[in-house]
Parts: sequence; structure tokens; C-alpha cells
Amino acid sequence: MAQNTELVRVRDPAIHALRQELAEASGSQILRIVATLDAMVSRGPADQLVAPLRQRLIALRPPRPLRFARLLFHPLDPLIVPATRWRLGQNTIPRTALVPIADHIRLTMGAATAAIEEAIGGHTAAEADLIAHLGKSLWPAAARILARPATPASWAITELGDSTYRPLAAIIATLLGQAAALDVLCAETANGLLPPKAEAIDAILNDVTTANLAALPMTIALLLARVPEAASLLARSQAGPDRAVVRDAMDQAAELLLRQLDDEDGTEVRIATGSLADSAGAVKDIATLLRLLDIPNAKPARREKLRAVRNRLDAGCKARFAAGLQDELLMPLQQLGTSPDSAAIAALESAARGLRVLETEARTIGGGGTYDLLLEKAAEAIESGSTPAVLSRAEQARLVEILGGSDAALAVLGRSP
Repeated sequence: MAQNTELVRVRDPAIHALRQELAEASGSQILRIVATLDAMVSRGPADQLVAPLRQRLIALRPPRPLRFARLLFHPLDPLIVPATRWRLGQNTIPRTALVPIADHIRLTMGAATAAIEEAIGGHTAAEADLIAHLGKSLWPAAARILARPATPASWAITELGDSTYRPLAAIIATLLGQAAALDVLCAETANGLLPPKAEAIDAILNDVTTANLAALPMTIALLLARVPEAASLLARSQAGPDRAVVRDAMDQAAELLLRQLDDEDGTEVRIATGSLADSAGAVKDIATLLRLLDIPNAKPARREKLRAVRNRLDAGCKARFAAGLQDELLMPLQQLGTSPDSAAIAALESAARGLRVLETEARTIGGGGTYDLLLEKAAEAIESGSTPAVLSRAEQARLVEILGGSDAALAVLGRSP
């Protein structure tokens, strides 16, 4: 039903023409359009118009205001898919369900909603600490509301059918009920620097298997998306009444994550979002997940999908590195004034460090020849005839040292100005 409706909308001549104009819009125009949409109380069909621009939005990385619905569904983001790709039982959440559910929870919470909306005013979806703080109270409250039989008043606009709501709401309630615990688990690993605690994982799995077994694969998918190192512990988990249930749920979660990474721009989205350091973190997480899912008894179809995702990851790393080198280092370098201030120099050094971190992680996926060539070109650009007028020899050497090491920096210092 939803898929057919979507096709009709796409074929509407006026909608098609408007989408064509949007596709040809400049980056600044797209950012203004997104800012206008973010200011709307109800976006409705407007979201469908900008859907084809998602890849460009990822590259532009505009700050997105933190709205109630974004805060509510933030911990479930890896599971959210367009309605045209959603089917009940595929362990995902249709995007069209978000607004009706968020509105339902907002209205049911009453006065508590006003306090949350006041707290998020002026903030963006990039503020992880604020999201975690507010989520501690919002997510459990929302889980309790969704466990009730009432259906959102606006559910009909999803075109998913009334019979779909109850099982979907029950799963979302279970997932939101564990969101705060998953945040704590991730914090205890220091974002992957420390191994996760087996007892914390077992506690989450036990709670989910007791509350709603249908939510177990999605819970494991969220866990693996944020803490890939948990895969080895999940394989040995004693949670639940039957270890085979956990193994089956883990297999479903693995298929979901691989499908998400392999569909459309799944891998590229993860790499392109955020800073260069964020991209490096995403590369590390994906690479770790792929390694841990490549078990000896993996079926041929799984191995083929792993190979495809690795290839896409390698290509995405090279593209992100090249774009970051051009947009965040070389272009700002060319635009320096004759007397750059300390903030401008610090920004260049930060970009250089981000590039090195990304390059270090990316080399574990594919060969290093591309990165060696790009880093060599970057060092040449830093030393080019135009930069000595704005950068001192010491500043040039510092940038080259970050990108190429101490030997390359000493070579810069040893050459005549």
C-alpha cells in the first residue's frame, strides 16, 4: 500500500519537476531548504521531496536542530528505513511511523513534554551528552506509553494499516526501554576503547527476551552497531531460556546490519557523517563488525555480502579522505589571508590530524598506495610557492609532520625558503 502510494506521488508531474529543481540546487540552496523544513511544525510530504538529496546532505553535514521526534528516536536510528523498504518482520522501523508515534507520546506526556522541548531549544542533534541526559527520562516514559493499547490519532497517515501498529509499537517500546541501559554500556566501554561487560549485555538480553522476544534481533543490531566488540560475547551469552534463541537473533541482526551497509549508500553514509575523526571511528566500527561476523562456518551468501561491504567501505574511505583533504585542508589553506590568526592555523592542524586518523583506519581495509599519493600531494601543496607568504616555515613543517611524520617535517625545515 505504502509502496504503491509512493510510486504515484513520484509520478506526479509537478512533484517530479520540483524534485528535479531540488536535485540541481546548489549546496547553499539545499542548506536553506533544510533549515526551512526543520522550522516546520508538520513537514508531511515535504520529507518526500528532499529524500533524493540525502546523500548531498550527508556531504554538507548541516547542523540539525534537536526536535522532540529526533530525541525520541535517536537510539533507534540504525533501524529506521523508508516506508517503501519496510516489511513487518524484517527487524526495521518505517520512517513514516515516526511522526505519528512522536506526536502521540508528546500529547500523552502532557506537561513533561514542555520541559523537554524547552531543554532542547537551540540545540542540535549532534549534542550526544544532552541527548543521553534527556533520554534517561524520555525513553522509559515513551516505552510505557507505547505499551498501552491506544493507537495514535494520526496513524492513518502512515498508510501502514491499523493491524501493523500494535506489534510495531510493542517492539519500539521494548527497544526504548533498553536505550538508556545501552547508553550506559557504551559509556563504560569509552566508545569502544574498553571491552564491554558480559554481565551488562546479558542483563539487556534477559530483559528483552522476557518483555518481547520479537525485539531481540533489533536489540542485538543496535548493540553491534554501537559496540561491535560485543559480537564475541553475544556468541557465548548465557542470556535467555535458550542459547540457540540468542544465536538465531544474532544471525538475524547480522543480516540486518549487512543489508543496511550494502543497501544504497549505507556504508558511505556512516563514513561521510560528522568530522574526519568521526569518519575514522565509523570505519573502525564497521571494520571490526565485518571481522567478527566473518566466522569460519559462515554461509557463502554471508561471505559474499561481507566481501561486497568491504569493497564499498574501501571505496568510501578513499572518497571521504580525498574530499576531506580538498575541502578541509587544501581549500582553507588556499584561502588564508596574508596574516592568518591562530584559530585558522589550529583548524588546519585539526584537519591534518583528522586525515591521519582516517588514513590509519582506512589502511586496514584496503591498500595504502592511494593515501601515500594523496598525502604526498598535500605536502607539496603546503610547500607550494603560494603558501610561504602566509605560513611560516615552522607552520608548514608542523602540518607536514602531522600528515607525513617527523622525517618529512625535517626535510621541509632543511630546504631553503
